[in-house]
Formats: sequence, C-alpha cells, structure tokens
Amino acid sequence: MVVDGEAVPVFGKGSSSYEVQSRRDGRWQIEGAFTDQEAALSCARSQLAGGGVEEVKVVKFRTLAGLSLETVILNKKVPVGVKKALVLGGSAEGAPFCRTLDDLYGFESRVVIGRLLRPFLDAQRLTPTELLHSWPAYRKLEEQGALLGAAVHAVARHHGDLHGIAVPDRVRVLRGLVVSASSRARDFLAERKRLPGFDDRDLDATSRRIDAVVGEGGHDTLFLSLLTLHLAEGGTLPGKLEQLLVLMHNAEPRHLALFDGVAADVVGSADTLKELLGEQPSLAMGLCALADALHGRDPEPGGLLGAPPSSALTRLCDLAIRERAPLSRIVLIDRLRQALAGDQPLDRRDPKTEGALLRTITERLTGADGRLLGGAAMSKALDRRMLRHRQTVLRDQGMHDIADRLSMR
Repeated sequence: MVVDGEAVPVFGKGSSSYEVQSRRDGRWQIEGAFTDQEAALSCARSQLAGGGVEEVKVVKFRTLAGLSLETVILNKKVPVGVKKALVLGGSAEGAPFCRTLDDLYGFESRVVIGRLLRPFLDAQRLTPTELLHSWPAYRKLEEQGALLGAAVHAVARHHGDLHGIAVPDRVRVLRGLVVSASSRARDFLAERKRLPGFDDRDLDATSRRIDAVVGEGGHDTLFLSLLTLHLAEGGTLPGKLEQLLVLMHNAEPRHLALFDGVAADVVGSADTLKELLGEQPSLAMGLCALADALHGRDPEPGGLLGAPPSSALTRLCDLAIRERAPLSRIVLIDRLRQALAGDQPLDRRDPKTEGALLRTITERLTGADGRLLGGAAMSKALDRRMLRHRQTVLRDQGMHDIADRLSMR
C-alpha cells in the first residue's frame, strides 16, 4: 500500500521479541527473553561457550495483525565427544639446534619439548622421554591434529630468528628427525618380543643383554625404550617418580644418568611439582619449601611453611645435593627462577607483603656458604621481582613518573 507517496506495510510493522532456549540433560529450558536480536544471539553464543548445554535455539516471536508468528533464527547442537583442541604450553626459547636423533633425545631438547607440549603431556601423564620412545604416545600426539606441527614450526621460527636461516628448510629437517624418532619407536614395539626384558632387580644384567643385541652405541636408546614400558605401571607422574627413585637408590653411574634425566622430565611439570610440594598457603611458602629441600634443611618447626614436601621430592633433592641427580637439580632450580620471574603474587591474600616475602625467599635461597641457588640468573629474577614491587608501590601512591623511570635504569 502507498500512502502519500510512501510504501506502508499492509498489516503494520508489528512487534518482535526473542527467546533463548537451551537443552541440558535432554530437557529444554528458557535462558532469557529479549527485545533485541543481537542481544539474544550473544546470549546464545555465551551458552554454547560456557559448556554444559547440548543444544541452543534463538526463537523470534512476531505479532502482526493479531497473528503470532514464530521463527527459529538460530539452532546449534554441541557435537558429541568433541573436546577443546590442545595448544602449545610455552615458547621454544632455548631450543637446541638438533641435527641428529641423539640431539633430539638430549636433555636440552626434552626441556623444550616438555614446555611446548606440556598440556598434552600432563593430560596423558607422560614425560618427554616416554613420548620420544613410545609409538603409542606418538599416535596419541598425532591425534591432536596440528599440535605436533605447531611445535615443530615454533622451534623452526626460533632457530630462524636466532641463526638467520630459512624457516621452511628448518621445518623439513625437524620433521625428518621426528619421523625418524617415531619410526624407531614403532620398530621397537614391533620387535619387542625378540628384545631383552627390563629387570629392575638386576640392571647390570639388563645392560649386558642390551649390549649383546645392539652394542654399546645403541644401549641408551633401547634401555630408555624398555624403561618407558616399565614406567607405565606407575600411572601418574608422581607415581613414575617413585619408581625412578627406587631404581636410582643404588644405581651405577651408567644407569643413574638415564634415570636422572627422566626424573628431571617429571619435575619439569609445574602441576606435578606443585603436587609433590604438598599444600602450601602461598607461592612464597612453596618456593621456600623447595629451596629448603634443595639445601637439605628440615621443614620449619610449627608448620609455618604449610605441609612438608612429599617424601619423593625430599629424596630427589637429597640425590641432587649428593650430586647424583644433577639434571633434576637444574630443572628444580629453574622452576624456582621461572616462578620468581612470573607475575603471580607471592601471596594472593596480602599483596602488600610482597617485599617482605621476597627478602625471606632470598634468605631461603642462600646456602650456608653464602651462595645463591641458581647464581646470576636467580639474582636477576629476584631483582626484577623487587623492581616490579617497588613500581607497584609508587604507582599506588600516584607517583607514576618515578615508577616509569625505575624501569629505564
């Protein structure tokens, strides 16, 4: 219809409203009513992102000339069994320039593998050593889609930035090493029945049988492959550490170095280390407890530092003090440094105590000989943490310019 030269709807404009409905446990319920379409759609998207729903609808109701019209403008079902994709857990900083499989299996490489693939490793309760020597573990990693490729590209980009090389070329080399390692793990699984067994009561005999089959040059790779099968009985990462500590008790240097490397893999997991430290009231007290353990000090009387560390962590630190677990010591000290370099308050309950707690931690990190655990790198982390604390205090008092100038020194 045209009125005064303008088109006018025959039945008028009518009125519209929107209803968001969700299905949970097979039952539909109304999540909200809206007069704005975008607000309704936004609510529906939030319901989907929040989880717990099976299906979401947005229904538009329109009243027109006495008639009520109903239209579904959005209807989405949550796919059954689809989990959120895992992502990389950290950076490739410090990744060694691997040229051979031995480089890939090495300690520095495993530290970076542990950092990059930490969400996957923790979810599967695996160490980097187990991943490198287990074909089933490789298959589980491949099932994560692009995760392995993302890790390879992260390392290649790091090497490209550091050494000025072409990233695509480096990606091809790294992928070749990964394929070689996975093929070796697959071959081990296929030949498992023809290979020596792992005798945890006679490690020397195990090594002699390995040497007879693959020679001394192939000993460590096959030994770690057999150890990987043995550790599967431990289940959790703390359980695997318990197994390793039993093996490390009277181990000869040849075996001790291998066990120490895997133990270092275990404590490279922040969640696992937190569990080994026990219940601590704050980050500061957890750091103090770990520093005391690395110095061989008894827990503070009265339980002021929270629960004492687990027996497993105490025994590992004792081995580190006696220089029988040097790699584990490196990782534990680096965990202390990383925590201090991070942004988490030393005590969330009372951020104003940051300065005092930092001085306490410094005292705990200092040994009887006056030397600081972690040396210059730890000192730098402490200084930076103290600088951030001073800047926070100054900004709280409105002295932003002075706080900014501190960071320029």
